[in-house]
Amino acid sequence: MTEFQDIRIVELNDAASGLSNEGPLTSMVLRLSADAPDPWSTTFNEAWQSHGGMMKRKAMATRDSITSLCMPYELQGQILELNKVIDETNTSYRSMLSQAASQSYGVVDARRELNDLKNSLTYE
Repeated sequence: MTEFQDIRIVELNDAASGLSNEGPLTSMVLRLSADAPDPWSTTFNEAWQSHGGMMKRKAMATRDSITSLCMPYELQGQILELNKVIDETNTSYRSMLSQAASQSYGVVDARRELNDLKNSLTYE
C-alpha cells in the first residue's frame, strides 16, 4: 500500500463550473490534487456539514473535486474555509489508515504466534 499524500485544492475547473439550479449561486468545481478515496470524501462531507465559520455554502467532495455553491465573489473565502476542513480531513484520514494498519499488524502477530505454537507442539 502506498503512503497517503495529503489532498489539496489545486485549481478552479472553470469548464465544469457554471450556474446552479439554486438561485443566483454558481456551482464552483475545485479540482483536487488526487482522486480522494471514498472514506476521505465521506469524512470531508460530514466535517463540512458540521463546520462552523463564515456564511457557509453547500460543498461536496466526490472523487477528484469539491463542488461549492456560492457567488463568484465568495469563492476565495470559501476556499479558505474548505482548506481548514481539508486539513482536518487529511489528519483524520491518516489516523484512520494508521489504526487500520495497527489492527492488521495485530492479526498478523497473532497468526505468527499461533504458527510458532503449532510448530513447537509435539503429539506423542
